[in-house]
Amino acid sequence: MIRPGQVVALIVAGVALAGAGVWLVSRHDTQGQPQVQSQVLQLTPEQLNSVTRVRIFKGDGSHVTLKHDGTRWMVTERDYPADTGLVRKLLLNLASLKREEEKTADPALYIKLGVEDPVGAQATSTGLDVDLSTKTQRLIVGKTSGTESVYLRVAGEAQSLLASPQLTPDADPRHWLDHSLLDISPDQVSAIEIKVQGTPDYSIKRAATGGAADFVVAPIPKGRTLADPSAPAAQAGALAALQLDDVRKAGTATAAAQAVFQTRDGLTLTIAGIKDGELRYITVAASATAPAAQAQARDLNARLAGWQFELPGYRYDGLFKPIEQLLVPKKPASSRSSPLPAPKQSPVAPSAAPSALPIGPPNHAGDSH
Repeated sequence: MIRPGQVVALIVAGVALAGAGVWLVSRHDTQGQPQVQSQVLQLTPEQLNSVTRVRIFKGDGSHVTLKHDGTRWMVTERDYPADTGLVRKLLLNLASLKREEEKTADPALYIKLGVEDPVGAQATSTGLDVDLSTKTQRLIVGKTSGTESVYLRVAGEAQSLLASPQLTPDADPRHWLDHSLLDISPDQVSAIEIKVQGTPDYSIKRAATGGAADFVVAPIPKGRTLADPSAPAAQAGALAALQLDDVRKAGTATAAAQAVFQTRDGLTLTIAGIKDGELRYITVAASATAPAAQAQARDLNARLAGWQFELPGYRYDGLFKPIEQLLVPKKPASSRSSPLPAPKQSPVAPSAAPSALPIGPPNHAGDSH
């Protein structure tokens, strides 16, 4: 006969065995799955060299296509080299993209996570296509979560996911351009000739003696002086770490300014400035006056010729400063003031009593000596 205490013990043991069974099944399933099953895309780091194209697009029509031409990544919409580091980082993040947890599979709730199909201007999601040699994989990337995760959905699947690392793919072609343009340090510059439309031409030359930052400005208008003696040295640094905002094919626009930089090793850079509404562009032409600079001039022309480069306004202005901006402002011309007419006095009748006005100091303006 089974005692009540034994019944309780059997029940407890049964529950424990059942729990152990569930734990074992869960553990078996987790361990039995290969690591690739936790990945969002069927893309491994070893396959990254097989990626031929990445396309990022939004429902409002904005898009960028990054294409590998066999030797380098290009931004197709600009036909200009891409920032290889940015592209590589995106591909590595895609290859390491892991599922953290499943989210909604209800299309009516996609918009809350930003994983709706990227169709129409109202869509907040971003589409991302990755082309390998034999297939295309598409993601729909939504809102970020915290600092490390992102909501997304594999195109064609109902299940949305929370995954990491965080992706923030930008559909603007400008974001992906190789932004490096020129990097000429001021200590390399020996002379600059500046022409700005509607203002006097002038030059900045390194002084024959003195420190590395000593430059001479000429011609300075008679009676004028430099507002800041260090300003010419700042002008010589206008090509240091110069980066572009955007690019376009060179056209026939008329230059509004020109700056010719000469370096100590014989490189000459002719920079033309172009104004297009609120935008500012430059073109760059390189030449060499010494054998040591010939290879550098050739490489620069191969990379920069035929293009107009959009610059931030402050960098453009730093290249093409009118000489007036370097000088102490003119004093306003003093104008001679004509004497004021004497105030009219009302005639006083002889019988009128004197007024009781306060008596001030005597006025000797009309006295003669």
